[in-house]
Amino acid sequence: MYKFITSRHKFYENDWQYLVPFLACSICFLATDLFGIVEKTRFAYWSGALIVEPYRIITSHFIHADAKHLLANTFGIIVARHCLKGLRLKSNSFFLLLVSLLIPLQTLVFWFIDIFFFKNPMSLAVGFSGIIYGIHSFILLSSIYGKQRFLGFNIDLRKDQEIYQIMLILTGLGIAYSLLPGISLVGHLAGFIAGTLIFLL
Repeated sequence: MYKFITSRHKFYENDWQYLVPFLACSICFLATDLFGIVEKTRFAYWSGALIVEPYRIITSHFIHADAKHLLANTFGIIVARHCLKGLRLKSNSFFLLLVSLLIPLQTLVFWFIDIFFFKNPMSLAVGFSGIIYGIHSFILLSSIYGKQRFLGFNIDLRKDQEIYQIMLILTGLGIAYSLLPGISLVGHLAGFIAGTLIFLL
């Protein structure tokens, strides 16, 4: 009985790192949509204001358009948890580290594309989905090649054909979904590029 409880404890002991971004998104949703004490556009990604209001680099990811948007990104976090455990992740804080790196890098790639390719200083976006795409990109590449170490951490992600197939299908569906009106294809692609770059570290 003791061994069983210990095993369950080890299985769930690192789940806090998945709860942190979910709680941050949920608290922001309550502040914007339920209580109306925060104006979304004040904290959204805005390509033309990013340099003078750099706090948007962080805040934009935790603001969501509506409840469906929040639930979709929550599902992305759940999928990431399942896949990282399927790859036998050995770090209790890797997910949060990955999110912390993706937030500025995804925003930088997004901004670079907006400003230098599309010459669009009025691009607005909100949501955690760019980060989800970056996480899924990292998982997809890890399922193909494996990933033993990351920035000095032993993460020991192993190749896995099943996880590869899951990520391939979800990525394909996600890109197709990104083509719909009102969805930021550039933001999603920026996340995927950022996740690929981080995997190469």
